[in-house]
Amino acid sequence: MKHQLKLVSVRLNRVWFPAIALMMAPLWLFAGEAQAQVGLAGEGRVGVTFPQGDLSDANAEAGISLGAELQVNFRRNLTAYAGLQRHTFNCDDGCTLADNPRSTGVGAGLKYIFHNPGDVLAWGRGGVVANTFSSDAGSGDREIGFELGVGADLPVADRLYLVPNIGFVSHDAGIGFRANFFTLGVGVHYHLR
Repeated sequence: MKHQLKLVSVRLNRVWFPAIALMMAPLWLFAGEAQAQVGLAGEGRVGVTFPQGDLSDANAEAGISLGAELQVNFRRNLTAYAGLQRHTFNCDDGCTLADNPRSTGVGAGLKYIFHNPGDVLAWGRGGVVANTFSSDAGSGDREIGFELGVGADLPVADRLYLVPNIGFVSHDAGIGFRANFFTLGVGVHYHLR
């Protein structure tokens, strides 16, 4: 029994420590510049998921996507982000994934503002996710994957932005296939300072 606990501990250490280091790397990357004027922002998102590949083959259908992030602006056009995410899929007619399939986890990365024609900030982003794919039948292991996205920050009020966005998430589902899906959503972005 002690040997099994030790193997589980070693296995968790091999997954969690590198995952946490990868997710925090964007924040550490600019730690030296943190003494300068650093902007902080919070963002909440809601959207729709569109399953692709193995998920689509298993007859999963569109579901709801939710996310929340803390963003640190180190430069005018470069932002590091870290946050939580939950992506659900509908599983009705002929679906082989059991009830309530979902991908939940954490993510971190960099967002680059590549176009600023006035008040609208067009951006692209990429990062690492550590997500678990689960359903009512059970849960897989937390797996490392990636996310990519594009969008724009549209000003609504002082420090408040509406954020339409499109994203792609990919990670191993731990049950013999990959969880690949697009997201289409809108967020609310508030600059704390």
